[in-house]
Amino acid sequence: MLRAYERVRVEDMAGVDLGLFDFDFALTFCALILHPDGTVLHTYGGRDASGAESHLSPESFARALEAGLESFRRHRPGPARVPRGPTVEALPAMARRIQAGQRPKCFHCHMVEDALLEERRAAGRWRLEDAFRWPDPVQVGLRLDRDDGVRVRAVVAGSAAARAGLAAGDRILDLGGRRVATFGDVQRVLEGTAGAGGRLALRLARGDAEREAALELPPGWRTPDPATFAWRPTKWRLEPEPGFGGPALTPQEKAALGLPAGRFAFRVGYLVTWGEKARAGRHAADAGLRKGDVVVEVAGRHDFESVEHFQAWVRLTRRPGDPLPLVVLREGARVEIPLTLLPAGPAR
Repeated sequence: MLRAYERVRVEDMAGVDLGLFDFDFALTFCALILHPDGTVLHTYGGRDASGAESHLSPESFARALEAGLESFRRHRPGPARVPRGPTVEALPAMARRIQAGQRPKCFHCHMVEDALLEERRAAGRWRLEDAFRWPDPVQVGLRLDRDDGVRVRAVVAGSAAARAGLAAGDRILDLGGRRVATFGDVQRVLEGTAGAGGRLALRLARGDAEREAALELPPGWRTPDPATFAWRPTKWRLEPEPGFGGPALTPQEKAALGLPAGRFAFRVGYLVTWGEKARAGRHAADAGLRKGDVVVEVAGRHDFESVEHFQAWVRLTRRPGDPLPLVVLREGARVEIPLTLLPAGPAR
């Protein structure tokens, strides 16, 4: 019997060929369906800010496996593939740590992204766009279904998808010349599309009929909304750094302080006064912020969806030296703190 694929479970990225196994390293779960010649037929996985399993389900996984079998039958095998990419151990940033005796017991997926980012910065090749890998389809206006990853659940008004005429209920069959069957497949096509913009042809099914359309992507389309970007660990490597953070208040804590249940508020649990970003935490402390303060307003805003959203918003929309006035509650009193984000410059 012809064996279309073998199941390989990877829990440690040590020794993995990153030229072949290139995926969203921030995920807690991802599956690549490969042909024996090394071709990635389909990518299963993906998430949004609502949770790690927002685009994972038994139904969508089953659809991915079925699509893999069909794509295997269609695929015209090429020459046997030989290793072509580095391993995480060979990335310069990681190699330096290993040489310094800091080899981790297990190489986690997120370590790959961290090492790649560090390598680009050290080589002077880093751009902000490098932090925006594996764009969420919502950035082109597509909200996709959890159980059928290529079925359009909703279209964002005014988006590229809306201008292309897509509607809820459509199923995307091909995107950018590639057959897609999963949320991860759509992300893989978007990952290969430049931030300068361009045109992505697509074929879709609407009811019993098939249609052709195209997504016209404007320059800068890869830059995500802060709420979309909030879940990504990459945000912690971006600047400006507010220099503080902490846990969101529970509904009970808000009620005790007389705050509405839906109001954004968090308690300052730490000021970053250690490590390479200690300068930012000291700057916030000098402005008057204290551990234990309850932040209820930032630059006039109190509608952040989470503390992570606040952290992403600062990094994506503010610049070093910008004002970031805070309103906090301290021992029952309202206190205004005229914080200005730390200007760019050498550590003091």
